[in-house]
Amino acid sequence: MLKLVVERGHVKGERLGVDGSTMEANAAVRTIVRRSDDETYRRMLERMAKESGIDTPTTADLACFDRKRKDKKLSNAEWKSATDADAKIARMKNGATHLAYKPEYAVDLDTGVIVAATLDETLDEAKANFSAVGLEPTPDDPCEVIADRGYHSRDVLKGHSTAVNGRHA
Repeated sequence: MLKLVVERGHVKGERLGVDGSTMEANAAVRTIVRRSDDETYRRMLERMAKESGIDTPTTADLACFDRKRKDKKLSNAEWKSATDADAKIARMKNGATHLAYKPEYAVDLDTGVIVAATLDETLDEAKANFSAVGLEPTPDDPCEVIADRGYHSRDVLKGHSTAVNGRHA
């Protein structure tokens, strides 16, 4: 598809905008399991409640116990969805925690054509897509990358500093 719009002159490949958004996954947080041993979140709560003295915790007891628990954090490094491997634990804009995706996309800013749309490695995909249609950035003809401040971190810059012709995003 990109090749067709390039052939018709609808992509310049000079300025690339990168952004993303959070989309709720069709999977419930209650389906998460611990990566190390596949223990479910509910089983973990039941175990912790019993260890704290609640012998036969009800669902209401578990919910109350979970709300009051200190240092309650859900880490994607420790937990995964048992039903959707691509879903990650994320805080939504309204502050709620859900399983979600953070799709990213790259757009040719001069024409509005989407040149890459992936969950990961957007800049690498954009470079490969530009290369496939003869618009690969070069030292003499670089591509400028524009992204909002969420993408401007040391780790992001290190990881993608050569993604678009060796220029920092």
